[in-house]
Amino acid sequence: MNFDFMNLKVFFNHFKFDDINPNKKIIFAPSFVFIQATLDFIGANDACVAGQNIFWEPKGAYTGEVSAVQLADAGCKYVILGHSERREIFGETDEMINAKVKLALKYKLKPIICLGENFDEKEAGTTKKVIEQKLTACLQDISTGDMRYVLIAYEPVWAISTNVHNTGQADTPESAQVVHKFIRKNLEVMYDGMVAEKTPVIYGGSVDPENVAGFSAMEDIDGVLVGGASKEAASFQKVINNYQ
Repeated sequence: MNFDFMNLKVFFNHFKFDDINPNKKIIFAPSFVFIQATLDFIGANDACVAGQNIFWEPKGAYTGEVSAVQLADAGCKYVILGHSERREIFGETDEMINAKVKLALKYKLKPIICLGENFDEKEAGTTKKVIEQKLTACLQDISTGDMRYVLIAYEPVWAISTNVHNTGQADTPESAQVVHKFIRKNLEVMYDGMVAEKTPVIYGGSVDPENVAGFSAMEDIDGVLVGGASKEAASFQKVINNYQ
């Protein structure tokens, strides 16, 4: 909830689509009210738009909420679900997120499912236990076929600067790689080797132009979910260009 329309216009006036390697997939996740404007600014360029959230019902008397149907109709291809701020500030549970995942898939939105451990869980050494629990719960009753459309975002909560007990520091690429590999092992147990190999698992948590190359060098990290470093076009452009 950072941009007004002028900020958005300035961002895209300075963002250079022509400088991006065509093999890199770019997804913008604006505020709901600027989805159409973002699509207009993207124009014929190769990029997609994601919603930041959906409600777990397709329609109804849920004032202030946005549905999967509406996002799909608005032109979104993806939706971020279970972001740490949604979990922490709004009390979203894995069960709620699972319901949202099912609805997103029903209406042809690709869910980007965020999960990660908080500061206390990291300090207690329970990261893998937490990841396994969240992964299992968020993917409850999601079929092998539907996993073709799912992305997993490992988002260590302690690495996000807006959270309580945050460090404001990204995880190390090597440490993040351990968790990403663990996620793939769990996907293999839950589904099969093909799902484990093909499901994009991306890292989110204080990614910036300086550290992104380190994450991209890791075998099991397929991309990044960028927060603060995406608020300025030049910074986000560097993140994209420095991702190998």
